[in-house]
Amino acid sequence: MKLANSRGQIAVLALTAACVLAAPQALALPDDRQQPVKVSADNLEANRSKNLSIYSGNVVISQGSLQIRADRVEVHGNSKGEINKVVATGKPAHFQQQVEESTNPVKARAQRIEFLVARDALQLTGEAFVDRDGNTLSAERIDYDLNSEQMQAQGQSEKKRVEMIWKPEAKPVQDGQ
Repeated sequence: MKLANSRGQIAVLALTAACVLAAPQALALPDDRQQPVKVSADNLEANRSKNLSIYSGNVVISQGSLQIRADRVEVHGNSKGEINKVVATGKPAHFQQQVEESTNPVKARAQRIEFLVARDALQLTGEAFVDRDGNTLSAERIDYDLNSEQMQAQGQSEKKRVEMIWKPEAKPVQDGQ
C-alpha cells in the first residue's frame, strides 16, 4: 500500500496521532491532582537561591496514578515557589498515567522528558515512544501541547523516522449476526 503525500492524508494522520496521546494533566483521573506528591531517590541536591532541586539515582515520583521513573529529575521553580519546568532524564526515563478508570495507563518513555508548566507542554526527546492501549507513536522527538492536545513528531534520519501503529477499533457484536 502506497500513501500519497496529500494535505488531507497528513491531516488525518495528525488527528489520529493526537488521539494516541492523552493530555497527562488535563485527562488524568479526577483525584490525581488532589493526591500527595511522593518522591524517592538516592540523592537530592536543592539550591533555594536558584529555585532548583535535583533528584538522582533511581528517581520515582508519583501522584495518584501518575508515575515518573528516571535516573535524574530536575525541578525548576520561580521566586514564588511555583514549579516552572520538570526535566526527567534516563536510559530511558518513563512516564505513566491512567487517564480513565476503565482503561490502561498511557505510557511514555524517552531519554529526556521535559514538562514546561507555564506552556502546558510536554517534550519527549531521544527515542521517544508513547503507548495508549496498544496504539503507539515513536520518533526521535515528540512535542505535545496539553491545552490544545496538538502534537508534532519528527525523526532524525532515514533510520529514525516517525512511526505510528494504531489498532482498528473493535466493532460491537450485534444480535442475530
